[in-house]
Amino acid sequence: MKKFNLFCVVGFLLLCIQAKAQYLSDYTGRPYYLKTNSEIQGNPLLTDNWMKGTVDFANGKTANAILNYNVYGDELLFKSPQDSSVQAFVDQVKSFSIKGVVLEGSDQTDITFSSGFPAVDDQTTKTFYQVVGDGKVKLLRYYKKKILESTGFASQVATKTFITANSYYLFSDNKIAKIKPSQKTILPALNDKADKMQEYIKANKVDFKSDVALAKLFSYYNSL
Repeated sequence: MKKFNLFCVVGFLLLCIQAKAQYLSDYTGRPYYLKTNSEIQGNPLLTDNWMKGTVDFANGKTANAILNYNVYGDELLFKSPQDSSVQAFVDQVKSFSIKGVVLEGSDQTDITFSSGFPAVDDQTTKTFYQVVGDGKVKLLRYYKKKILESTGFASQVATKTFITANSYYLFSDNKIAKIKPSQKTILPALNDKADKMQEYIKANKVDFKSDVALAKLFSYYNSL
């Protein structure tokens, strides 16, 4: 009986080790040429630094990798563990998460980007959104990199710069709509719990310019 129990324990540990190995390395990539143009100032990527993150694929697999998100090209990239070359995932990415990141205009440091939402404006179902507030009703943040051209005083040479344009979307009942996060726009979307939401907003003095505060607001609503 003891031998049988020992065999079960050893077998379980081996399965855990195998699963962990698969979790860490079970993904493939294709070479990705990240265009760098000295004529354009700024960065087309989400951040200047590459960071450890977790990736969930549409086929159900999960992996850890060194990540960055090409906002301008709307594509998740990773650095090869073999030679640190920049690559794009072969399998379709459903979502990815990064911890301890500082993003322009957001106070959330542990972030998740997800795709699969209905097409809207210039976005498709493959577009990634930062999930600010999660649950049955979601608050999404869309990052877009634009190239701004400007001509300096007494100069005929145009300067090109990557700038980030952010916008928020509300996702509910498989519908997505662009909003500006404020009490005036968010409360009507949560009107089935209007009284409790008004009490929460008043008691917590919700700052609608804070993604952290908005995340807590939606978490509270989705818990009701």
